[in-house]
Amino acid sequence: RLRWMYENTLGCPATFEARRAELAALRSVGSATGDNGGGGGGGGAAVSDEEVVAAAVADVMPGGAMSNYLRHACVAAVFGQTLFAHGAVDARTAGYVPDDSTRFCLPAAPQAGRMVDSVSEWVDALNGLLERGLADHAARPEWDAERATRGGEVLLALQNRDAMWGRSIVSNSYADGGCITTESAARAREAALADAEARADPSAFAAVASDPLDAGVAAWLLRG
Repeated sequence: RLRWMYENTLGCPATFEARRAELAALRSVGSATGDNGGGGGGGGAAVSDEEVVAAAVADVMPGGAMSNYLRHACVAAVFGQTLFAHGAVDARTAGYVPDDSTRFCLPAAPQAGRMVDSVSEWVDALNGLLERGLADHAARPEWDAERATRGGEVLLALQNRDAMWGRSIVSNSYADGGCITTESAARAREAALADAEARADPSAFAAVASDPLDAGVAAWLLRG
């Protein structure tokens, strides 16, 4: 299942084997120094599929490398006059803060959220959401008995355009759709947005390329 997730939800089909190679290299170094490098087993032994999965799971659990990284990370940050975010700050994401109850799902309608007025308030709200989501995951990292939800689900949703109804500050992109400042790109953007709303199909937002020349977004950013 991790292979499928890497390829179909993260777009990195080579990651599973790259991680196996990394663990094998760490194991080789550990064999020479008397430390198995966290890979398990003896020096020189092949790294199994199960060990690759176990290492990936350990990384995201509380105390793991990825969990610790995220505790020191930001969803967005302002340095001087520059705003940094992973995804596009566009007409759908600017000022939007998802509710803590947001599910990682294919919703039939937009999930709960709120708008804030200023860039600074928005950045603080998004980073507060990250902190609460990580605390929720630490408190209940496993699925519940019904396998319906688990801690930190809002953070899974935050990076997914479908779950966010096209409002993901992590995965909305300026780079989809070729030359995105042309009139044809603008028509494609409007058609995709209309299609998503008309069909109530969140997957249609994958065809939307954000507009980097949106005057309304620029004005909002300049107001700070």
